[in-house]
Amino acid sequence: MNDDAALERLDAILAELEISSAQLREDPWGDQWLPQEARALVEQHPQCRAALAEYVEGELALWSSSQDATPSFDPFFTARVVGSLPSPRTGTRLPPLQRAMLLGTFHAVAGVLAYIVLTMVPESTARWAEQAHSVLSWGSELGTSALVVAILGGAALTMFVLTRSRSAA
Repeated sequence: MNDDAALERLDAILAELEISSAQLREDPWGDQWLPQEARALVEQHPQCRAALAEYVEGELALWSSSQDATPSFDPFFTARVVGSLPSPRTGTRLPPLQRAMLLGTFHAVAGVLAYIVLTMVPESTARWAEQAHSVLSWGSELGTSALVVAILGGAALTMFVLTRSRSAA
């Protein structure tokens, strides 16, 4: 068996082993815990001896680092981290009434612009007007009371959204 194949086989054997740190400290060359096949590879190939020494050193370092590190428990860690973050700029810093007026103005401007665009295309305007008329004709079939209820419901919802209290999250 050449050195590379022997090294691969030793790595495979070592990967399957479960050895305590006490066993590694007492017997770093594996006379007691290393399987017979792996012991023969270590004795025959110098690369395998070096790989075993590196394995033992690495395992002991892992064991000592895991034993030295005591996990800290800080229940307020997340709150402190979030509190130290810069707060993003949210909102417009406008009072709700001014914000509603500004949004309403822009909606009205958008409606006027839509009307202007639709009147610039006369052949399609007639077709769109007929479609809109057929959609809006449901008000005459259901009566004006349903239309009034829908408008009042929309207004009540808008007022609720605008007047609800805002609290910092």
